[in-house]
Amino acid sequence: MKKFLFLCFKVLVSAGLIYFAVYKLNWAALRENWQQTEWLWLATSVVFLSLSYFLGAMQWQWILRIGQFSIGYWKVLGYYYVGLFFNSFLISGMGGDFMRIYDIRKHSVDEKSLSPALASVFFDRFLGLFTLIFLAGLTGAFVIGRGESPGMFFTIIVLLAAWILVFVIVFNKKIADRTIKPLFKITPPRVYERLERLYYAMNSFKTRPDQLIRIFGISLVVQCLRIFSIWSVGRALNDSSSLVYYVIFVPIISLAASLPISIGGTGPREQTAILLFKRIGLTHELAFSIGFITYIIGTISALPGAAVFLLRKSHYHHD
Repeated sequence: MKKFLFLCFKVLVSAGLIYFAVYKLNWAALRENWQQTEWLWLATSVVFLSLSYFLGAMQWQWILRIGQFSIGYWKVLGYYYVGLFFNSFLISGMGGDFMRIYDIRKHSVDEKSLSPALASVFFDRFLGLFTLIFLAGLTGAFVIGRGESPGMFFTIIVLLAAWILVFVIVFNKKIADRTIKPLFKITPPRVYERLERLYYAMNSFKTRPDQLIRIFGISLVVQCLRIFSIWSVGRALNDSSSLVYYVIFVPIISLAASLPISIGGTGPREQTAILLFKRIGLTHELAFSIGFITYIIGTISALPGAAVFLLRKSHYHHD
């Protein structure tokens, strides 16, 4: 019953935010924007996003290696695309992560232990958002130096500090024992045991600092490609705003879309895009279009995951 009520809440949040976004649209202006779309830029956006998926799978594979998983790249890429597909099409918006955990768990030495697979997916997600926020922080500092108001970047600074704090806790057991362990202890014994195993799985990543540096390097490339993908959507819609603003805004939009309060990020994504892009002079219609078309391109780019899933299911059925 609680799950059903929470699902209803998420539907209401998505529907409500989309309604307010659509309600304020000037449909004539929106139609004019879309009629002037440059399709070559949209194709470029798909290419950038697809490249980021291929490199994102490589990033995840390197994380898995630290976690003692030995899986070939093409198999990891298949798992990655299946995860993207389920994230795009399931109501929960998190189904893809569960699919990735399920697939990776089968390769674990101890298939009954969920922690190593969960740690790899969580760390992959966490690192991606951290890299986006890191890029936004660097860019924000540069723009502030050119005379922009620092108020626009306060959220980025707070988020960056929070992410760094989490990294410190994950990799420093002494600090974790003083901060999060007391919180773990107020949970039921079974939950405490699982949280502790998950923490140790995450903490074990620090044993390979050389690999972590390489993983962060590839994460920078992955997130730059995803920023370029969204910037290309803006260019397709004839937005001439500087790429700098996309570097700053995309992390905030991504974080809003990843919050588990809506259906696949729908609603928070569009409203956050409208809020941010209108600050630099874009119309409501153009800001909405950037968020909405980005979602459509992401959904289309994830479709190969459906083919991988169906082929795999067919293979298992014949076996």
